[in-house]
Amino acid sequence: MLQSVRAITLKEGFIGTKERILEAALALFNEKETQSATTNHIAKAAGVSPGNLYYHFKNKECIIRHLYRRMTEEVGFETRPLPESMCELKSYCSFVAGVWWKYRFFRRESLFLMRRDPELARMVAADNRAWHGKLLSLIEHLRQKGYLLLPADDAYEALADTIMLYSQFWVPYLTSLGNEVDEAAARMVTERIFGLFGPYLSEMAEEELAYCRE
Repeated sequence: MLQSVRAITLKEGFIGTKERILEAALALFNEKETQSATTNHIAKAAGVSPGNLYYHFKNKECIIRHLYRRMTEEVGFETRPLPESMCELKSYCSFVAGVWWKYRFFRRESLFLMRRDPELARMVAADNRAWHGKLLSLIEHLRQKGYLLLPADDAYEALADTIMLYSQFWVPYLTSLGNEVDEAAARMVTERIFGLFGPYLSEMAEEELAYCRE
């Protein structure tokens, strides 16, 4: 019995240490560029030795990959059921914007990080292709429910492409203008994405959105 309790305690300690490292890395990456935060900095912030950090993560790229995967799992776009209302969609978009802000270092440095880590680049490319396909399904779903009035099939692709561009590069775009990127500015991406639907919204969709709380 004592051995079982000790095994559970050790397992919980293992998970706790790994999560502390990830949380420390996330805070440092968000505060400064990922290049400026070394594994020694991360270990110190997490309250562990460098050797303990390397026991859990081979290098900084491995930490970044874990954070990226955790971000995508929190967003859950691939596995989430398609929304049944415009208000549900708007609420989810707001939630996603909050997750992106939580992991803002990645949106800020995504292309740089992908160039440095081919494995991460493959992960992101695969996810983006899947998300683009899910967006096309979402647009068709909204059309079938009578929320969107689309003039032609090619509008699907253009709309999905533009949503992806906003999703991936809104923060870098603000930065390129020399703007201060705080949480409010980052969350404006929800308004921009919903603005794309504007020309295609049916009267039913407009009436529903007028009463959304989010």
